[in-house]
Amino acid sequence: MRVLIILVLIFSYPTSREKQLVITEKVISVSGQTSLGGFTCNYTNESFKDTLFINSSKSGNPIVFDIPIQDFGCGNFLLNKDFRKTIKAEKYPHAKVTVNNLRENGSDYTCDVSVNLVGKKLEYKSLHLKTSKDQLTGNISINFDELDLSPPNKLGGLIKVEEQLNLEIKLGY
Repeated sequence: MRVLIILVLIFSYPTSREKQLVITEKVISVSGQTSLGGFTCNYTNESFKDTLFINSSKSGNPIVFDIPIQDFGCGNFLLNKDFRKTIKAEKYPHAKVTVNNLRENGSDYTCDVSVNLVGKKLEYKSLHLKTSKDQLTGNISINFDELDLSPPNKLGGLIKVEEQLNLEIKLGY
């Protein structure tokens, strides 16, 4: 019986390499370029609290961000409207970003990220996350064609959005 109790205690505690990181803020930014300049649309949630397990053998502990598209801000109401129309916010009112399998990689980290946007699920294995002042930051480049979308244009094609969007994920701790 003692052996069983000792085994349960050993396997229930994290290993010396396993750590926890309490995430208290999340920021998701989508940026791109147009023929007139750049744009950035941000979603921030500072009242967020969840735990990521680092170097965990348990892969079933992801953080899932359910992001209302209406909560993205692009700087003014015209850009907000165009952004929401482009990513079909009426049909797909939420985006989901899942972060899982966080591993130490020197002074930085890697993780698996899944992005579900406009009904398409994109998987990114071993995404590099940089560590800086109480924050983990990862960048993903997404092309419109990966989402089966076409880049918007205005004024008969005078103002065009370039094919590539940059998705930046910031996790504050």
